[in-house]
Amino acid sequence: MKRRDFFGIAGLFTGGLLFPFSKLFGKNALQHEDEKIWTELVDYARWCPSPHNVQPWKLKPVSKTEAHLYYDPARLPFIVDGTSAFTTAGMGMFIECLDIAARPLGYKVIAEHTNEKQMDASAKELRHFSKLYLIETNEKDNYDRELIKQRRTSRLQYDGKIIDPSVIKSLINTADRDGYEFIYSSDKELIDYCIDLNNQSVMIRANESEACVEMQKWIRTNDKEAAEKKDGWWYRCTGISAKMLHNFFYHHERFEGKWKTKRSVHMLNKSMTGTANLAWIRGPFENRTDWINAGIMLQRLWLEMTKHNVYMHPFGPVITTQVSKEKFKQRINYNESKGNIWFLIRLGYSHSPPRSFRLDTKDILIT
Repeated sequence: MKRRDFFGIAGLFTGGLLFPFSKLFGKNALQHEDEKIWTELVDYARWCPSPHNVQPWKLKPVSKTEAHLYYDPARLPFIVDGTSAFTTAGMGMFIECLDIAARPLGYKVIAEHTNEKQMDASAKELRHFSKLYLIETNEKDNYDRELIKQRRTSRLQYDGKIIDPSVIKSLINTADRDGYEFIYSSDKELIDYCIDLNNQSVMIRANESEACVEMQKWIRTNDKEAAEKKDGWWYRCTGISAKMLHNFFYHHERFEGKWKTKRSVHMLNKSMTGTANLAWIRGPFENRTDWINAGIMLQRLWLEMTKHNVYMHPFGPVITTQVSKEKFKQRINYNESKGNIWFLIRLGYSHSPPRSFRLDTKDILIT
């Protein structure tokens, strides 16, 4: 069975998808030594990225070789990610991190998924996502698991250096192995266009009141709050000031008007100077299985960049704002028959960016 096939298995659960907290947190006979391996794996996987750093995952070890993965509906950005596509991809990335972390211990992770079509943000309790199994293996992974902890997103200014063609080839091959196409460009006009389009898209989304209110839950505009909550979008990782980030979501009227909007976009564009590399990904991204597989590939792609000291910054607003996505597709003369574009990034080299906070391992494990 191919590696990606492990994550396409649909598990049928006769007890339903919703489980009472009493069962999740009740005492069990799991021995400390059995739980220890899952604790070690989660200590790596918790550094996995997720949309707006919401970190929806919870893991309940059942035995040394089995654990149940849940998601917390309260941590789903259901307005800005209406289909849960990107949050589901994040769950796939989390599982992939567990798998990579398990390889030095002589195991691989196989996931047996529920048949839920998309994540349910209306649920009041944890929802079952998949059963995970540790299977003994002699297979080695191409990625040192320490790369999981080293990986970061850089929204800083880049240094203007073009990425070596050999590195780009390795990224293309990484995506291709899982059935995706990584398309690269160093065209300055296109890069400048996409930076401007991304930041205009940010302004468009901020004018959507429901999306703005939802994002207020996840912005972290002071260091104490960021350190205590250990999640969300910390201003130090955004490349803009805490005051501007706060005003943007709580006093967006201060950015309204043609002149103010233009000035704000100019400031955001300036924060991305030095960008000399752009890329986008196309391929299957229509349903839950696609989203999980996309996440698996994306995690490996991100680690491949980390291995070569390359940072990336996703331009999510372009993809999730329909009018902006159409503009981008027109700009590159996109051919619909070649697959769906679901990821757009700038990438390159910068100073080491701040590291976003993550939930502690104990906050993720259900014991």
